[in-house]
Amino acid sequence: MTTDPSKAKNNLIKDLKSIPSPVFYIFAAVAVFSGLYVRGLNSIGIFTTLFLLMLVACAAADINKGIVPDLVCIAIAILGIANYLVNEPVSLDTAISHLIGVIIISVPMLIVSLLVKGAFGGGDIKLTAAAGLYLGWKFMIAGIVVASFASGLYVIYLLLFKKAKIKSKIRIAAFLAYGLGVAALFGEVILRLLFRW
Repeated sequence: MTTDPSKAKNNLIKDLKSIPSPVFYIFAAVAVFSGLYVRGLNSIGIFTTLFLLMLVACAAADINKGIVPDLVCIAIAILGIANYLVNEPVSLDTAISHLIGVIIISVPMLIVSLLVKGAFGGGDIKLTAAAGLYLGWKFMIAGIVVASFASGLYVIYLLLFKKAKIKSKIRIAAFLAYGLGVAALFGEVILRLLFRW
């Protein structure tokens, strides 16, 4: 089966049109402030801010249209490579840490989605893979812990107030974005609290 390249390109652009919204603009402002305030006005702060903005874009698109734009995931992966080259000591150990980050969450999510139909969307899996390249495996674990806690609280709220049923599907990109963003800002603190790393 062949695909029309122009149609695929139009779909990629169409996905980006799902981002602009009041939610995006509000949280984009929070992302810029948080990234530069917490990480500083330096190369690390700038890369962190860009990463947070891309996470906000994914969350807004998921909230608005139920999609995670492929182009944003690709941009996160490219940002991850650039951040590694600019801000980290280039070595085999650090490279392996980031490569493990790609698979440590995304592959289990993929396996679960193959075993349980509709458990996770493809966009969520791509987002975790791309973010893993940026964060590395330790911060990915920290981010997923925070995201799981936040989404768990939301599900409990939905069930308690009968706004959803046990088998209802929820969009999780916003929770992933929140958890991964918190990990980008405070990953060291979270790991110390959770695992004494």
